[in-house]
Amino acid sequence: MDNDAWYVLKSKPRQEVRAVQNLENQGFEAYCPQLMVEKIRRGVRQKVLEPMFPGYLFVHPDNLIEQFYKLRSTYGVASVLRFGDNIPQIPDEFIQQLKQLDQGEDTLAPKVGDKVEIKSGPFKGFLAKVIKLDGESRCFVMLEWMQKEVTATFSYSELAL
Repeated sequence: MDNDAWYVLKSKPRQEVRAVQNLENQGFEAYCPQLMVEKIRRGVRQKVLEPMFPGYLFVHPDNLIEQFYKLRSTYGVASVLRFGDNIPQIPDEFIQQLKQLDQGEDTLAPKVGDKVEIKSGPFKGFLAKVIKLDGESRCFVMLEWMQKEVTATFSYSELAL
């Protein structure tokens, strides 16, 4: 096993942060990349910190073979990810890139009144104004088409701020 490699742990449901804390308390280097996302709950827009890979986290043990059972029995950890007898290794460079992304800007949804550009579909390149939010991932926009104002609905991924 490579001493510079990271390994993937499967966490118990919604216990990624707990698992990372418990692993760090035992002296392991653990990492769970998270994203700040904006969600609409009960009609209120809130910023929420969520795991980038729900149910998974990364650990960098000194010696996986000697510490395998200690990792597996940590509170919050369900198991070490493996395929049969093969335990996949994650290169350190990949984890460092994730850490850079983790420190990047928040992923935010457009707000009512924002001017957006449509990125795909028949209206690609059109500019529009967000007039209403529709759940966590869609919104209504007003755009001008054939000298008339038209209302359309798009997912956030189809729009650019």
